[in-house]
Amino acid sequence: MTSQERYEQELKQSDVDHHTPTAGAMTGHIIANLLIHTLKISQAKLFAQGPAALLLDQYADQWIVHEQATFNCLNRLLVNNGESIPTTIAQFKEYTMLEENGAAKYDAGADQLFNLVKDFDTQTLFITKAISLAQKEDWPELGANLSSLLAWIKDQIALTQRFLGHELRTGLYTEEDDDDF
Repeated sequence: MTSQERYEQELKQSDVDHHTPTAGAMTGHIIANLLIHTLKISQAKLFAQGPAALLLDQYADQWIVHEQATFNCLNRLLVNNGESIPTTIAQFKEYTMLEENGAAKYDAGADQLFNLVKDFDTQTLFITKAISLAQKEDWPELGANLSSLLAWIKDQIALTQRFLGHELRTGLYTEEDDDDF
Protein backbone atom coordinates (compact mmCIF):
# COMPACT_ATOMS: atom_id res chain seq x y z
CA MET A 1 0.00 0.00 0.00
CA THR A 2 1.39 3.45 -0.90
CA SER A 3 1.76 6.22 1.65
CA GLN A 4 -1.09 8.10 -0.04
CA GLU A 5 -3.36 5.05 0.20
CA ARG A 6 -2.44 4.57 3.86
CA TYR A 7 -3.23 8.23 4.55
CA GLU A 8 -6.58 8.01 2.78
CA GLN A 9 -7.39 4.91 4.83
CA GLU A 10 -6.43 6.81 7.99
CA LEU A 11 -8.70 9.71 7.05
CA LYS A 12 -11.64 7.37 6.44
CA GLN A 13 -11.13 5.65 9.80
CA SER A 14 -10.69 9.00 11.53
CA ASP A 15 -13.99 10.20 10.10
CA VAL A 16 -15.73 7.07 11.40
CA ASP A 17 -14.09 7.47 14.83
CA HIS A 18 -15.09 11.13 15.11
CA HIS A 19 -18.71 10.34 14.40
CA THR A 20 -18.89 7.45 16.87
CA PRO A 21 -16.98 9.04 18.92
CA THR A 22 -14.07 7.12 20.38
CA ALA A 23 -11.60 8.05 23.11
CA GLY A 24 -8.89 8.37 20.47
CA ALA A 25 -10.98 10.67 18.29
CA MET A 26 -11.97 12.84 21.25
CA THR A 27 -8.30 13.02 22.24
CA GLY A 28 -7.55 14.25 18.72
CA HIS A 29 -9.74 17.26 19.52
CA ILE A 30 -7.85 17.76 22.77
CA ILE A 31 -4.53 17.65 20.91
CA ALA A 32 -5.75 20.27 18.43
CA ASN A 33 -7.06 22.47 21.25
CA LEU A 34 -3.71 22.26 23.06
CA LEU A 35 -1.78 23.38 20.00
CA ILE A 36 -4.06 26.32 19.27
CA HIS A 37 -4.16 27.31 22.95
CA THR A 38 -0.37 27.48 23.19
CA LEU A 39 -0.37 29.88 20.24
CA LYS A 40 -3.03 32.01 21.88
CA ILE A 41 -1.12 32.08 25.17
CA SER A 42 2.01 33.22 23.31
CA GLN A 43 0.06 35.99 21.61
CA ALA A 44 -1.51 37.19 24.86
CA LYS A 45 1.88 37.21 26.57
CA LEU A 46 3.24 39.46 23.84
CA PHE A 47 0.33 41.89 23.61
CA ALA A 48 -1.59 42.01 26.91
CA GLN A 49 -1.17 45.15 28.94
CA GLY A 50 -1.94 46.13 32.50
CA PRO A 51 -2.11 43.73 35.44
CA ALA A 52 -2.90 40.79 33.13
CA ALA A 53 0.58 41.20 31.65
CA LEU A 54 2.06 40.52 35.07
CA LEU A 55 0.14 37.27 35.52
CA LEU A 56 1.01 36.19 31.98
CA ASP A 57 4.66 37.07 32.57
CA GLN A 58 4.62 34.77 35.58
CA TYR A 59 2.53 31.87 34.20
CA ALA A 60 2.33 31.91 30.38
CA ASP A 61 5.62 30.11 29.78
CA GLN A 62 4.67 27.43 32.34
CA TRP A 63 1.29 26.99 30.63
CA ILE A 64 2.94 26.65 27.24
CA VAL A 65 5.52 24.14 28.48
CA HIS A 66 2.85 22.05 30.21
CA GLU A 67 0.50 22.09 27.24
CA GLN A 68 3.29 21.23 24.78
CA ALA A 69 4.47 18.35 26.98
CA THR A 70 0.90 17.07 27.22
CA PHE A 71 0.47 17.50 23.45
CA ASN A 72 3.57 15.33 22.88
CA CYS A 73 2.53 12.75 25.47
CA LEU A 74 -0.99 12.35 24.06
CA ASN A 75 0.28 12.14 20.49
CA ARG A 76 2.75 9.42 21.47
CA LEU A 77 0.12 7.53 23.48
CA LEU A 78 -2.34 7.54 20.57
CA VAL A 79 0.25 6.51 17.97
CA ASN A 80 1.55 3.75 20.26
CA ASN A 81 -2.00 2.40 20.39
CA GLY A 82 -2.61 2.48 16.63
CA GLU A 83 -4.77 5.61 16.71
CA SER A 84 -4.53 8.46 14.23
CA ILE A 85 -3.64 11.98 15.32
CA PRO A 86 -4.04 15.36 13.67
CA THR A 87 -0.95 15.99 11.58
CA THR A 88 -1.88 18.77 9.16
CA ILE A 89 -2.85 22.39 9.72
CA ALA A 90 -6.21 21.61 8.09
CA GLN A 91 -6.85 18.86 10.66
CA PHE A 92 -5.87 21.10 13.58
CA LYS A 93 -8.25 23.78 12.30
CA GLU A 94 -11.02 21.23 11.82
CA TYR A 95 -10.62 19.56 15.22
CA THR A 96 -10.06 22.55 17.48
CA MET A 97 -13.03 24.13 19.17
CA LEU A 98 -11.09 27.21 20.26
CA GLU A 99 -11.92 30.47 18.54
CA GLU A 100 -9.18 32.51 16.93
CA ASN A 101 -9.30 36.23 16.24
CA GLY A 102 -6.21 38.16 15.19
CA ALA A 103 -7.72 41.41 16.45
CA ALA A 104 -7.96 39.98 19.99
CA LYS A 105 -4.33 40.91 20.61
CA TYR A 106 -5.52 44.53 20.88
CA ASP A 107 -8.19 43.74 23.49
CA ALA A 108 -7.72 44.85 27.07
CA GLY A 109 -5.30 42.61 28.95
CA ALA A 110 -8.02 41.33 31.31
CA ASP A 111 -10.16 40.38 28.31
CA GLN A 112 -7.28 38.49 26.71
CA LEU A 113 -6.64 36.67 29.97
CA PHE A 114 -10.31 35.81 30.40
CA ASN A 115 -10.41 34.44 26.85
CA LEU A 116 -7.57 32.09 27.79
CA VAL A 117 -9.62 30.99 30.82
CA LYS A 118 -12.61 30.30 28.57
CA ASP A 119 -10.31 28.26 26.32
CA PHE A 120 -9.13 26.24 29.32
CA ASP A 121 -12.79 25.67 30.18
CA THR A 122 -13.65 24.59 26.63
CA GLN A 123 -10.85 22.05 26.83
CA THR A 124 -12.41 20.52 29.95
CA LEU A 125 -15.53 19.60 27.97
CA PHE A 126 -13.50 17.44 25.60
CA ILE A 127 -11.28 16.04 28.33
CA THR A 128 -14.17 14.86 30.52
CA LYS A 129 -15.83 13.23 27.50
CA ALA A 130 -12.55 11.53 26.51
CA ILE A 131 -12.03 10.27 30.08
CA SER A 132 -15.49 8.67 30.03
CA LEU A 133 -14.79 7.08 26.66
CA ALA A 134 -11.36 5.84 27.80
CA GLN A 135 -12.99 4.17 30.80
CA LYS A 136 -15.62 2.58 28.56
CA GLU A 137 -12.91 1.38 26.17
CA ASP A 138 -10.73 0.06 29.03
CA TRP A 139 -7.86 2.40 28.22
CA PRO A 140 -6.53 3.28 31.69
CA GLU A 141 -3.31 5.02 30.64
CA LEU A 142 -5.23 7.46 28.45
CA GLY A 143 -7.74 8.09 31.22
CA ALA A 144 -4.93 8.70 33.73
CA ASN A 145 -3.14 11.18 31.45
CA LEU A 146 -6.35 13.03 30.70
CA SER A 147 -7.36 13.11 34.38
CA SER A 148 -4.02 14.71 35.20
CA LEU A 149 -4.53 17.30 32.46
CA LEU A 150 -8.04 18.03 33.72
CA ALA A 151 -6.82 18.63 37.28
CA TRP A 152 -4.06 20.94 36.02
CA ILE A 153 -6.46 22.94 33.84
CA LYS A 154 -8.91 23.36 36.71
CA ASP A 155 -6.02 24.73 38.82
CA GLN A 156 -5.22 27.28 36.09
CA ILE A 157 -8.87 28.30 35.77
CA ALA A 158 -9.20 28.83 39.53
CA LEU A 159 -5.93 30.78 39.74
CA THR A 160 -6.81 33.06 36.84
CA GLN A 161 -10.43 33.60 37.84
CA ARG A 162 -9.24 34.68 41.31
CA PHE A 163 -6.72 37.04 39.70
CA LEU A 164 -9.48 38.55 37.55
CA GLY A 165 -11.72 38.98 40.61
CA HIS A 166 -14.30 36.51 39.26
CA GLU A 167 -16.18 33.76 41.00
CA LEU A 168 -14.90 30.37 39.84
CA ARG A 169 -17.56 29.74 37.14
CA THR A 170 -18.28 33.36 36.14
CA GLY A 171 -18.58 33.58 32.36
CA LEU A 172 -17.75 29.92 31.80
CA TYR A 173 -19.75 27.07 30.25
CA THR A 174 -22.78 25.70 32.02
CA GLU A 175 -24.96 22.76 30.98
CA GLU A 176 -27.72 25.20 29.98
CA ASP A 177 -25.37 26.95 27.50
CA ASP A 178 -25.27 24.16 24.97
CA ASP A 179 -27.36 21.04 24.73
CA ASP A 180 -25.60 20.01 21.51
CA PHE A 181 -22.22 19.04 22.99
